[in-house]
Amino acid sequence: MKKAFLSLLAIAAISFTSCSDDNDDIATTKTVTQSFQNLPDLGDNYVYEGWLIVGTEKVSTGRFSHIEGASNTSTSLDITKVNAATDYVLTIESATETGTDLSSPSGWIFSKGTFINSTASPSTDNTLYSGSSNLETATGQGFLKAPSVGTVGTDANGIWFINALPPTGGGFTNLPTLADGWIYEGWVVINDNSGNPTPISTGRFSDSDAADVSLFGAANNNEFKGPNGVPPFPGEDFIIDPNNRYPNVTFPIDLTSATVVISIEPTTNDAETPFGLKPFVQALSSQTLATSFSVDNKYSGKVISGTVTR
Repeated sequence: MKKAFLSLLAIAAISFTSCSDDNDDIATTKTVTQSFQNLPDLGDNYVYEGWLIVGTEKVSTGRFSHIEGASNTSTSLDITKVNAATDYVLTIESATETGTDLSSPSGWIFSKGTFINSTASPSTDNTLYSGSSNLETATGQGFLKAPSVGTVGTDANGIWFINALPPTGGGFTNLPTLADGWIYEGWVVINDNSGNPTPISTGRFSDSDAADVSLFGAANNNEFKGPNGVPPFPGEDFIIDPNNRYPNVTFPIDLTSATVVISIEPTTNDAETPFGLKPFVQALSSQTLATSFSVDNKYSGKVISGTVTR
């Protein structure tokens, strides 16, 4: 009887150990691998961040600066949430965020994809661009011309993104319509009186064949121009600074060696510097007045794509 009792104890111990081993083998965490091609360089002030959409919850898959050809793997995440995620969203975040700002997405959605089994393929369709458009074949040009000049200033003090002189349209071709929440903005970067690079907005626009709107609000449209009229297209004359927006910059501004930038901005962003998305950039060097110049499209021919695996 004693031997039988001991045998039962041994069997029970083996069974318990076996169950414990089985439980130890059940995974509770999982990682997510994010691989993208041709993501724009955001500079030092912004980073990308991935998010899993699990019902109303958003689970971060980590922040990263894009390196072409490299994949980004998340930390270990709750496997239940990873498996339950329906979508993946890639946002752009401020690199200087701290505290509670780190726990939720900015709302600046760059791309998005729905999981099919274990894979999502994020795209910029209806997130950055309206529909399936893109900047792959877009071109841009401008002129140094200041039509509003009176007794002060010259053509060196104005820049207009137009197709010709006199203009009949804007200076862009194949420029895609942006999705809700995004807008184009023109900039000239010049040195201030202390020699520091200073970006100055030429205005925001969603339609390159129509007048733009001042960064400082529509009531301040073309506030820097001279006494005469300006064309109804994106651009600006920098003849005077009546509201002292740039106290360390001398007006009229000489733009002949400015750096010209067209950025893509969140409509909620009111920073007086270009956002991290800068598709068009052109450094001028003693630019000839009233003569067209191209603005280089940094996104030309680049297909933005991605694969996210859980």
